[in-house]
This record gives sequence, structure tokens and C-alpha cells, in this order.
Amino acid sequence: MSSLRIYFTDKWRDPTSPCEWALCDDSGTLLQTGHDPLANLPKGHECIAILAPDRVLSIASTLPPGLKRRSQTALPFIAEEYTLTEPDNNHVVPGKMLDDGRTALAVVDKTWLSRIIEACRNAKITLRRVIPETFMPPLEAGGWTMIWDGKSGFLRTGVTSGLALDGNDHAMPLGLQLQLRTATLPQKIVISFPQTASSHIPQGDNEGTMSATQQLPAWVSIPPNQRLDADCLPLVHNLPVPLVSGAAWDWRSASIPPEALNMLWGELAPSIRLKEWWPSMRPVALLLLALFLIEAIGTNIEWAMLTQERKTLTDSMQRSFRSAFGEGSALVNAPLQMQRNLAEMRHATGLPDEGDFLPLINLAAVRLNELPAGSVRNLHYETGRLDVDIKLARNEDFHKLQSALQKSGLNVRMGELQNSGDSVQSRLTLMSGNMPFDGTFTGSKP
Repeated sequence: MSSLRIYFTDKWRDPTSPCEWALCDDSGTLLQTGHDPLANLPKGHECIAILAPDRVLSIASTLPPGLKRRSQTALPFIAEEYTLTEPDNNHVVPGKMLDDGRTALAVVDKTWLSRIIEACRNAKITLRRVIPETFMPPLEAGGWTMIWDGKSGFLRTGVTSGLALDGNDHAMPLGLQLQLRTATLPQKIVISFPQTASSHIPQGDNEGTMSATQQLPAWVSIPPNQRLDADCLPLVHNLPVPLVSGAAWDWRSASIPPEALNMLWGELAPSIRLKEWWPSMRPVALLLLALFLIEAIGTNIEWAMLTQERKTLTDSMQRSFRSAFGEGSALVNAPLQMQRNLAEMRHATGLPDEGDFLPLINLAAVRLNELPAGSVRNLHYETGRLDVDIKLARNEDFHKLQSALQKSGLNVRMGELQNSGDSVQSRLTLMSGNMPFDGTFTGSKP
């Protein structure tokens, strides 16, 4: 996917201000470049804003304990002593903790950055990252990287640390001199020379013209074990570390390190969008969707099989009922009617039925006799159904009683539990084990 890079310097004031931009593909090949206002830039691409080195101040400070919980509001006050501006004008992004315990901080003018964000929004440009150019050049182990065109440039000294430089090939930049005086000296300084590109580059052509002669500055290197006099350091043009020539530098096609700070942080952070995390979540989402479909299809197949099985059983019961009691018999609920007719036939031959009062009370009495005296308050029998009003001490006692009666071969339905303070009352409805409450036939004993 191609990406649009926009370079913002101190000359950018408002949406009408032109700025350099570059459109490149995933491999870093430049597709198109230009120098236009935001409204004239290509649309529909992922946009990355590149901030000029002199627009971002890199500092390091020891943060007070517990600052992470309130860093968004406290960091501007920490940066105040370095920027000499009101804290409300500072947008500070915390970086990596340094070896000495300090934390690297990147500071940019909040109002200026807010105008950029608003201008991009109005120009229909999706701005998701703002990267300082200072943190983009590659760092070699134990070395610093310096981008230098003979008059100006910048120095990257760490993952999230660096500074802008001004000077010439004959006078060492004051910023570099101070950095060599206050920081731990590197093993070397790799100098890269910037490239410039034409306003339009055909696809596949990313060659630019060199803006410098690529000759190392005339700063004499001094062996690392020889120290400079700190009092006269600003006047000395020599370097205590060697200079090494590096590859040409071009912000348009340079790869952005994964650890580079995104200045869209805190209150200026962009809203989370589905298309940003969808590529990483897509495999998981597809797997979950596949599992859901398999589960849904399996459940529907099982439900269809159970429905067919129920229909087959119902048809069989209806045929059995009509075979036993005649084809002209009115049929509403075959299991219930079969149970009642069987009870009538048993009664006609002088045999008891499981749904009669005596068989039901005999099964229930075994468990009811185990209850405390006075627990059974009332009994009511009607057509194979025995209602028992019971008073017990706790809700748990009713559940234990229900379980015990079911183990005795009875179907038990418990009514609403009514708590009267010192006791609990409810009604248990008991029926034969062959006849559940929904009328489904489960078989009968001869």
C-alpha cells in the first residue's frame, strides 16, 4: 500500500502554505513528489507527517515517581524550563528511558501541531502518524548519525534523542560541540548527505541529485583518549571522535524505524480505526467466524434430527393410541390421554394406578416423614396430582426435599418460595414418574 509523506518546516503557517511531499510504495520507491498546499495533495493514502529537526526539541529529564498516571498534564511543566514558553504551548511526548535513569522527551509547539492536524482533516487527508525527522536516520551500534549539507543538518544521538545543527564546513556547529562536551562520546559519527528529488519522479525511479559534495567536513579528528580543554571547547574545531561517511539521506524514501516516536500522543492522538487493526485481527476473526458457522450448522443439524425424532415418536404414539382406543377417538394430547385411559382401564379391573392418591402418598410419605413436625401444612389431591403445602426453615431445605422426592420416583414441581422471616413456605406438586408436567409420556408399568 502506498503512503503519502508530508514535510513540515517552520515556513508552514496555514493550509495555504505549500510543503514538500512524496508518494512512495511499500518498498520505498518514490512514485511522485511535489511542493503544494495540502488541498492539492493526493488523497486516499496513509499519511505520515515528517517534522523538520528544528521544530522538535529533544530533551532528557528525570521524571518524578508516579508521573505515568498524570504524565499527559505534568510533562508540559517539566519541559517549560527548556522551552521558556507557557506549559500550555508545549506538546510533550515521552520516549525511551536512558541508561542514567532519565527519560527522553520530544517537545513541539502544540498550537502549530494542532493547526497541522486540523488542516489535514479539512483537506481530507488521513493523518495517523507525525514523526520527527531527527529520529529517522539509522543508528549504528556505539555511534551517532549526522545529516549534514555543509551549512545545516541534524544529529541523532539515540533512539529518541537528537538536535538540529547550524554551521559550515569550516566551523563546527555549536550544538555538536556542546553535545560532545556533555554526553558520553560515541565511537564514531556517521555523516550522511541529503538528497533532493525532482517534483515528479516516474514510477520505479527514485534517483535524486546530491545537494552536497559528499566530502567530510574539514574538522580534524582527535584520538578518543585525548581530552579537549572544556574552557576553549566552543572555539575548537577539532573532533574527539572519527567521522565516517554514510549512505545518502532522503526523508522521502527512508524507512521509518519502528521505535520512532509518534507525536500524535495524548490529547492529540488519533481515534482508533477499524482498518488499522483489522489486518492483524483478520485471521482470528476468520477463525472465530468459521468456528461459529460450524457450531451453528452442527446445532441446526442436531435440532433438525431431534425434531424429526420427536415427530416420529409423536406419530407412533398417535398410531398406538388409535390402535388401542379406535380410529374415531378424539386425539388432543396422546400421552396424557393414554395415561388417563390406562388409569380408567386399571380402575375398571380393580387395579390401582400410579397416579392414584394412595400410591402417590405412599411414595411421598417416606420423605415427608423425615421432615420436622408441623412442616406439612395442607394436602390436596385431584386427578393424579398431589399438592403439598410445606413450611421449612430455609430455602436450601426445599431443594433437598425436591431432590429426595425425585429419587423416590416422583415428578416434583416447586412453587414460589415465600419467606416469612423465621420460615419459608411453598407448594410442591407431585405426580407419577411416568407423567411429567408437560404431559410427555415416558412409559407406564403394567
